[in-house]
Amino acid sequence: MERGFARVVCPSCQYEILVPFSCKVRGLCPSCDGRRMAAGAADLVDHILPVVADYRQWTLSFPRWLRIRLLRDKALVSQVLLVFVRVVAGFHRRRARHRGIAGGQTGAVTAIQRVGSFANANLHFHTLVPEGVWHERPDGSLGFHPLPPPTDEDVEKITARIVDKIRRLLARRDGDAVDDEPDALADAQAEAVQLPMSLAEPPPRTSASRRRCAFIDGFSLHADTSVDAADRPALERLVRYVLRPLISADRLTARPDGRVEYHFRRPDPSGRTSWVTDGSTWCRRLATLIPPRRSHTTRFHGVLSSAHGWRSRVVPSPTAAQPASTSTSTSTSTPPTSSAMLARRLDWAALLRRVFGDEVTQCPRCGDALRVLAFITDPRVTAHILEHLGLICDAVPISPARAPPDDPISEFEFGP
Repeated sequence: MERGFARVVCPSCQYEILVPFSCKVRGLCPSCDGRRMAAGAADLVDHILPVVADYRQWTLSFPRWLRIRLLRDKALVSQVLLVFVRVVAGFHRRRARHRGIAGGQTGAVTAIQRVGSFANANLHFHTLVPEGVWHERPDGSLGFHPLPPPTDEDVEKITARIVDKIRRLLARRDGDAVDDEPDALADAQAEAVQLPMSLAEPPPRTSASRRRCAFIDGFSLHADTSVDAADRPALERLVRYVLRPLISADRLTARPDGRVEYHFRRPDPSGRTSWVTDGSTWCRRLATLIPPRRSHTTRFHGVLSSAHGWRSRVVPSPTAAQPASTSTSTSTSTPPTSSAMLARRLDWAALLRRVFGDEVTQCPRCGDALRVLAFITDPRVTAHILEHLGLICDAVPISPARAPPDDPISEFEFGP
C-alpha cells in the first residue's frame, strides 16, 4: 500500500477501507497472476469454450535434458507444442472417421506452465481438448459429434507417436543449430530443472497403477482428467488450475534469519516438505521462471484459434449459454451479434464475486453500496495515512541490476 491505494468509503456509516493498486508484474506476483488466472478462466468459459463438448485435460511433461532447451528456446516450445496438439487432434479425427464422420475438426487451448510442484523449472503443457469433433452437414450447418474417452492403450500409442515426432524435430534442428555461449541465465536454468533435493534420484515413474497415463523415455502424458459438458463451474475451476500463478504466496515464508522457505504442495520423493534458501538463491530461481518476452503462455488451436473459419460458428453466444445436448450430433451456438456482445473484462469486484461468492461492493456494516472516495498516489500522503493507521509506510527501495555475487551459491536446506 505504500506505493498507492484507493480510499473506498460507505456514504451511510462512513466505513472505510484502503485498496492497494496492482503492480502488474508478469510471472512473479501471485496477486496479479491470480487476477489474470480468474479473468482468463471466466473469459474462456463464457466466450470461447463451446458448451456442447466434454473437455479432457492432456498434460505433457518432458525429460530434464529437454526442459533446459525449452526454457532457452521459445521457438522450440512452439514447434514442440504444435507436434503435441497435432498428434492429439489426429487421434480424434481418425476415431471420427471410423464412425462415419468425414472432415471432422477439433480445437484446443493450451496453458504453458514453467514451474513444477517443488519450485523447480519444469516447462510442461496443459491442453484442454473437447471430447469430439465438429463437422459440416450437407445443409451447411455445423454439428458436434462426441467421442468416447481414450483408453490406456490409446494414451500409450499417442505418447510413443509424440516422442518419435519430437525426436525427429530435434534431429532436424540440431543439424542447423549453432551453439550459444553459456551465460548466467543458462547456468541458473540448468540448476533450476533439478529438484531442490539431495543427490538421491527420485524413483522411476511407471504407469502401471495410473489410468490414462504413459511414461516413455522421460516423457510423461496424463489424460485422466475430464469435465462434463454441462458442469460449467467445474470447467472453470479446471481452467483456473491450468492458468494458475507460478508462485503461491500462501506457501512462501520469510524466516526470521532472513532466509526464504517455500512449502511444497506434497512431499518430494525423499519426503521433504519445503525448501529453505537465502534471498539471492531464491531470486536466481525466480529469474528462470519468468516467461520470455513476446511469448504467449496461452495458445489456441484448431477451431478455437482466431484464424479458423469455423470459430465464429463454434464459440458460445454471449446472449445465453444453452445446456449441452446428449444426442450423438448437436448443432452449435449461433454467432454472436454486435448488439449482444458483453464486456469481456471483469473488474476485481466481479471476479471476487465469481470466484469466492463475496460481494465486496457492499458495506459489511450497513449493506449500503461502497464508493471510491479518492486515489492516493503522492508518497507523502500515503506515508501520512499509513503511519496514522499503524501500517508500514516506507516503500521498499528497488535496487538497480547488478552482477552476480562472487561468493558461491549456498547449499540447499530443507524442511522436515
